[in-house]
Amino acid sequence: MFNLRGVDLNLLSIFDALMLEENMTRAADRLGMSQPAMSAALQRLRLTFNDELFVRSRLGMTPTPRAQLIYPQIREALALVRGALAKEQHFEPSRDQRCFRLLGDNYFEAVALGPLMALLQLAGSELTVETLAFAGQDQDLALSLRRLDVDVLIDYVPLTQDYICTEQLAQERLVVIARADHPRINGGLSLEQYLAEEHVFLPPRSRERSQLEQALGGKSLLRKKAAQVQNFSSMLPVVAATDYLAVMPSRMQKVFAGAFDIQCFDFPLPIDPIPIWMMWPKALDGDAAQQWFRAQLRHLVDTL
Repeated sequence: MFNLRGVDLNLLSIFDALMLEENMTRAADRLGMSQPAMSAALQRLRLTFNDELFVRSRLGMTPTPRAQLIYPQIREALALVRGALAKEQHFEPSRDQRCFRLLGDNYFEAVALGPLMALLQLAGSELTVETLAFAGQDQDLALSLRRLDVDVLIDYVPLTQDYICTEQLAQERLVVIARADHPRINGGLSLEQYLAEEHVFLPPRSRERSQLEQALGGKSLLRKKAAQVQNFSSMLPVVAATDYLAVMPSRMQKVFAGAFDIQCFDFPLPIDPIPIWMMWPKALDGDAAQQWFRAQLRHLVDTL
């Protein structure tokens, strides 16, 4: 078994700062160290791991493959230590500073971000939220959580890794929208009418089915694609200006109901509501600020 007695565990915080900043000066400032002390610590890190870890480039300090490989485990270990030390501490939202990083799609920003910021504004002026968008089909959401790049992930597909905590936060109903003066649809929408029209799509997410396919139990409907947009909110102006149809979450349709001249219909097939999941790193499960933030999200969905 590897003996930790000969390892300076303080170096792990320095490694974490260098990975976050990829710049010696900024990493030193983050930790309140002088630049010579940071340089000396980096040399000790290199000896400890028998690797360069960081190489100078025109952009700063670039992590080596070895550094990138070990970073998720080191950052998780540091979070567990911080959580253990903070077990008896309390989070005071009216006094403490915290930026909560939340990963989700356009749906969350449109429906919930405004009410969430109102809650945080009432709780404390030093609380902020940074929302991050999905980077694309190949993004590893589980890795983003394991590396502690985000505090909370909101998505309709639950992750099952043992280092992630998962909780169903809400359910969402899918509806069909069309412009108010659609020449062929008024007062009701049959499945035959739905399939006969052209549709606005979202990009597919390769890791799982679409929201609609999930609600239909994995079945696919042969819909005619007229346009593809990047998010739900972009569907509304397209639908309002054309004869196209689109499927979107009910809460989001209600948010924009007064801004666009559209009509809304129940989906012309019986479909189950879409579960909305809240996920967070298990390493942060005991963090007092994280626990408070998750409680605000739970309270929020009860009011929407």
